Amino acid sequence: MFIEVIGDRPLPDAVDRDDVEDLLEQTLGDEGSVTGAGTGDGRWHLDVEIDTDGRQAQLLVRRLAQALADTGLGWVRVRLEAEETGLAASALV
Repeated sequence: MFIEVIGDRPLPDAVDRDDVEDLLEQTLGDEGSVTGAGTGDGRWHLDVEIDTDGRQAQLLVRRLAQALADTGLGWVRVRLEAEETGLAASALV
């Protein structure tokens, strides 16, 4: 399953996109990986592929959202492949 992690504004000075990528990779473990990244127009994103589906996928998305929220990035959107806009990580925990 494809997931896009989207920042609609710049990250805080103490955090860069590589830090967020490391956080996601650590949270995913063997169940997925960050497969791409990009920036532009004051926005940034990370592409994530997870290797599970159904209930396990829902739990993993929630873990990713919780990890983002726990690091003060609850405003970052998490968009699943079937969604058009996604939701803030804080809304998914």
